[in-house]
Amino acid sequence: MSFEQAGLHLLYAGRYVDSDFSTSRIAYHLISTPSSPTYVAAVVEYNPDTGAPGDATTDIVSKNVANYVLHIRKAAEQDADIIVFPECGLVTYVSGTSYATPLPSPEDLVTPCTDTSSNVTEAIRTLSCEARTQSIYVVVNVPEVAPCPNASRNCVLYYNSNVVFDRNGTVVARYRKFNLFGEAGFSTTPEAEISILDTDFGVKFGIFTCFDLLFEKPAVQLVKEWGVTDIIFPTAWFSELPFLTAVEAQASWAYGFDVNFLAAGYDTPSVGSAGSGIYAGKDGPLLTVMPTVPTTRLLVARLLKKKSQSSQSTLSYAGNNSKPLTYSNIFSSRIDGTKSRLRMMRDYLEPYETLLLDEGDCFIERRLCHNELCCDFQVVMHTDQRDRDTSVKDYVYRLVVFDGIRSYTYLTAGVQICAVVSCINSSLSSCGYEFERPEESAFRAVFDYIHISGNFRVDNSTQLPATLVHGYGVLSPDTFQFTREEIPEKGEVRIDMKTKSQHSNLLTFAVYGRDFLKDGGPVTKPSGTVRNNAASVSLLLSVAVFLCVRSHY
Repeated sequence: MSFEQAGLHLLYAGRYVDSDFSTSRIAYHLISTPSSPTYVAAVVEYNPDTGAPGDATTDIVSKNVANYVLHIRKAAEQDADIIVFPECGLVTYVSGTSYATPLPSPEDLVTPCTDTSSNVTEAIRTLSCEARTQSIYVVVNVPEVAPCPNASRNCVLYYNSNVVFDRNGTVVARYRKFNLFGEAGFSTTPEAEISILDTDFGVKFGIFTCFDLLFEKPAVQLVKEWGVTDIIFPTAWFSELPFLTAVEAQASWAYGFDVNFLAAGYDTPSVGSAGSGIYAGKDGPLLTVMPTVPTTRLLVARLLKKKSQSSQSTLSYAGNNSKPLTYSNIFSSRIDGTKSRLRMMRDYLEPYETLLLDEGDCFIERRLCHNELCCDFQVVMHTDQRDRDTSVKDYVYRLVVFDGIRSYTYLTAGVQICAVVSCINSSLSSCGYEFERPEESAFRAVFDYIHISGNFRVDNSTQLPATLVHGYGVLSPDTFQFTREEIPEKGEVRIDMKTKSQHSNLLTFAVYGRDFLKDGGPVTKPSGTVRNNAASVSLLLSVAVFLCVRSHY
């Protein structure tokens, strides 16, 4: 079969210097075309060069630009059609607006590499040239400076912006972040921008950034109103247990909306930022990384175009059709017992209605309600008795339900949640935490079956499956089922989420819902009642069947 028959095109991409700067050679690589059934994407988990104390911002940016150039070349070697870099990667968290650049409007089709009249920074010009040389789409996040609309010439605004260069180095898309997470000094547009990248390989990408993931505009709009099936997501995420760790949130959104999802994460674990991945919608993650130590890693995978997907996908979990690439030797996995340096925030679980599951063999069928949301749980679990070391600490679990308003630090948001979550002891205040020494803890509770169901509000809302396992990975999509059935006459949607196999290292199994109409309201306070265990539960609710006994072995 020829390249053309496979929907590919062999492209001469110019001359470049190898990553060790030792030799130069001619670069050829395959690019996808509109007729290709797939395309190749790259994302970068990037630990930025923050420079030495006293270094000028321009010097720091220059070092990061040089690193970006090497990643672009490595991605091109893997035949990547597009590469996505994280939020804040060029200028770092601390630089803020100090290296802001003007950005051309995509409508003007400016190519900074060759257009000397363009007043962009040298970093933008360099990256435009590299996109042009390697013939690859490049997505970069930068602080943008722009004149105030309808104001004097001395007035400027700063935006947290993504800029996209096409294979010619031309600026073909720009997105200004709408939902800022604090970010002093930055402004937002009056309305959320709808930014769609139309590529030469027949895929249209919606673009949004980090905190936007949790809101209706523009993220949900891109899928529901504009029919976008592929997402570009630069992020500098602050992970939060038990529902919003980085890879967990990315996989949840990709699965819930069944979109190809390219997430590139800023990597500074000491402040809670880490996590990148390439996701194939309901087919799950192809490649992910969630480091606990500073890490730079390039992920490259081949994705099936959504418009050509059949009911029997050719993609498989864990990326059998992907091409992983890493050239960092400092990557560490939490599973190997390495002490975590990844700082985690914790959701405020105290207002939740909860029920502690007894240790030991257990069957429980239970309804829990909080405000207007009722969740039905069926749980079958047992304890693995093979490890009897009494010095090892076990995780315990609670059923939790919440229908209210929570704080996202800088604003409040409506949330509806039904979940099973892990805890480090029997108190609710211990849920959403991990043992400090993983080697001295164990997951001896084995879940044979979990089924969660509930009726959620359907208008101005989303409901997504959130799963998390030890090591900050997520469940394979072939090990659980998530379905939704709208009930128009009630203005509700019924959600069912159930396991399809045993799980023994579970941290979170949840339906995570957002109720956008409640955004901005006062935070829901605790009621003062906490269910301690299944044996002490009141029978006030109509459905209650449980049998939780300690093992006799």
